[in-house]
Amino acid sequence: MKKIIGYLRSYLKDYFNPGFYLATAIFLAACIFLNYYFDIDDNFFDQFHRSMTDWAAMSLFQAFPFLMTCILLYAFGLKREWASSKDFWLRFAIGFIILGFSRGFYFHRFLFEGMASADSYFLMRSTRWASSLFNMVLPLIIVNLLIEKGKDRNLYGLRNRHFDWKPYAILLLITSVFLAIGSFLGEIKSYYPRYTRSRGSSFAEANDLEEWVTVLIYELAYGSSFVSVEMIFRGYLVMAFSRILGGYAVVAMVTSYCFLHFGKPLGETISSIFGGYVLGIIAYYTRNIWGGIWIHMGVAWLMEVFAYLQGIY
Repeated sequence: MKKIIGYLRSYLKDYFNPGFYLATAIFLAACIFLNYYFDIDDNFFDQFHRSMTDWAAMSLFQAFPFLMTCILLYAFGLKREWASSKDFWLRFAIGFIILGFSRGFYFHRFLFEGMASADSYFLMRSTRWASSLFNMVLPLIIVNLLIEKGKDRNLYGLRNRHFDWKPYAILLLITSVFLAIGSFLGEIKSYYPRYTRSRGSSFAEANDLEEWVTVLIYELAYGSSFVSVEMIFRGYLVMAFSRILGGYAVVAMVTSYCFLHFGKPLGETISSIFGGYVLGIIAYYTRNIWGGIWIHMGVAWLMEVFAYLQGIY
């Protein structure tokens, strides 16, 4: 835990700028308010769902806050090189095209056409989570091998094996207290557990399976999606851009990460800012995303468990 605190102190010492942080906070607060007040995520972006247009829409949606943060860096005179950097624009285009494609991915649905509804719905939901291993992680690995050199060719934090799990276990334990409290909130209780909306019970009954089998299938698929989340946000958006933006890449990443949570409970969206910030700083100094992967999986599964227990009691 001392290491993590040390990273936070070093980062704030080197990269905390009151004006920039205040402007970024105001920008994010305005975006969060507009999204949740007008329900932009559902009322506007859902019209592109399951179409090729969704790819472009999601790419632009995720790229917008990242670019706005870079513009704020330029305005405050903190980083201006990015505007004329071919490296920046190449990485910007590649990263958000991949992220938008993964967010708008729907081709897996064709695999289950013609199946009974009890089977197809559960398999589509489970496959959708696991698909990001192929439509995001695999492309990012290829990109890393093609454009990165030397020590940066570490698969955006996947290859770095110097991983001390103890600080992350403590961090997850602390986080679990807040998750347990948050599970009492009505908005979160209505959103979790995600498994209950997968029709896993119907799939188990139709295929003569014990329900623990469908729970295991779904939760493993759900957990696997966080490998891709950490690789694109804490890996690619921090490590690939840190050579251009320095440590400020963490703040730019956080704004885009916040937008990823639009459509989820408001409390989860706000907490993603702080969680993404801490994990981004750790990834910036360690060049390793495994801690973030395990914490993210742990948080997701704990939310499932706490919400399930709320339903029982």
